[in-house]
Formats: sequence, C-alpha cells, structure tokens
Amino acid sequence: MTNFTTEVVTLGELMRAQRRDAVRAFAVFLAVVLYAAVLVYTGVHNFNLLSRTVPADQRFFAIIALLCLEGAAVFLPLAIHFWLAPGPQRLVGYLLYGLNFAVVMLNTVLDAFTQRAEQLPDWLQLYAAFILPASPVFIGVGIAFLFLLDPSKKIHDARAAAQAASMDALAMHMREAANRPDINAALQRAALKDVEAATSQVTGVRVVTKTPPALPKGEANGRAQSARRASRALKKED
Repeated sequence: MTNFTTEVVTLGELMRAQRRDAVRAFAVFLAVVLYAAVLVYTGVHNFNLLSRTVPADQRFFAIIALLCLEGAAVFLPLAIHFWLAPGPQRLVGYLLYGLNFAVVMLNTVLDAFTQRAEQLPDWLQLYAAFILPASPVFIGVGIAFLFLLDPSKKIHDARAAAQAASMDALAMHMREAANRPDINAALQRAALKDVEAATSQVTGVRVVTKTPPALPKGEANGRAQSARRASRALKKED
C-alpha cells in the first residue's frame, strides 16, 4: 500500500517565493527599459546617418529605413521566442538578429565618425558606400526567408504535390481514353458537324450528312452470324 505524503508549504516559503517573483518581474522590466534605451540611442544615430544618404526632400524614406532596422531589433527577439520553430528557421532568425545588430552598431560608429568630421577608415568607407544603402533590403530578404522556412509551408507543399500528381494521373488517363473507338467516333461526328456548319456558312446551302444509325447490339450480332453462315454454305457448294 502506497502512502502519499503532502508537503506543507510554510508562510515563510510563500513570502520568499513572492519576493523572487517580484524581483524577477522588476528585472524583466529593467531589461525592457534598457533595451528600449539602446534602441533610442541607435535610432538617433541611424536617422542622422540615413537622412544624409537621401535628398533633403526625401527624409521620409530615411524614416522608413530606420523603421526597418530598429523594428527588426524588436521583431526578431519576439519571433525567436514565440514563433520560429527549432531548426533552420530559428537558425536563420539568430543569424538575421546578429546581422541586424551588426548593421546598427556600424551605423552608430559611422555616424560618430562623421559627426566629428574625422577621416573614415577604408573598411568603413566601403561599408558606407556599398552595404549601408542596402541594409534595409538585407533585413527584408531575411524576413522573407523566415516565412519560407515556416513549417506550415511543408503542408502547403505536400498539398500542391498531391494536386500535381492527381493532375498528371488525370492527363495520363485522358491520353489512354483518347484511343478508345467510341471516343474517336464521337470526335469524328463532332468534326463532321463543324464541316457541315462551315460549308453551309460559305455556300449558303444547308448541308446535312446522313450517317447510318448504329444497329442494336443483338441485331448486329444476328446479321454477322447470318453472313458467316451464308459464307460457309457457299464454300461447301464450291
């Protein structure tokens, strides 16, 4: 016989657990505040930098690029935690998150150099000339890969493959059915009607081609047997 014992939770343990939960909630709140402060800091540098890459009357596009970079810094952690599946999709999420923060960091450094009017290193000049203008595009391509690697796409691909296989099988059976005598006879009758209609339209005279009606199966068999008997009788007389 099994004895079940119930552990008694004391009031002190409950108070300590509540304190731990309160400290944890406060730590999470501080983490969110610090992360938001980092995004504000990098956002200012990114806006200063990106606004100088477009004409003065097109600052709106600089704001769009800023939203792509800073928005990805908010979207990707949430996607990794709540959406991305383990495997290739989550790996791409981590890589994209690291790439996004590398771009944000380099933009901050580049803006600091330009604000101080210092000579840029060669590698930073290459980054400003080729990578900086296309950085929002990199983020967009990465997010597109996240959607392409979503596990739900496997279900969609399986359904599409099943539909394609069904269509191939139907096409094969249609090709086989096209060799049947009744199908060819029906096609011949349809072609004959088209010829009649075309001839009547050209000549103005209604053309009707009479086709002999098909004999019933029993009558056709009887006539065939009679013909065979008559043939055998003629051979005997010879």
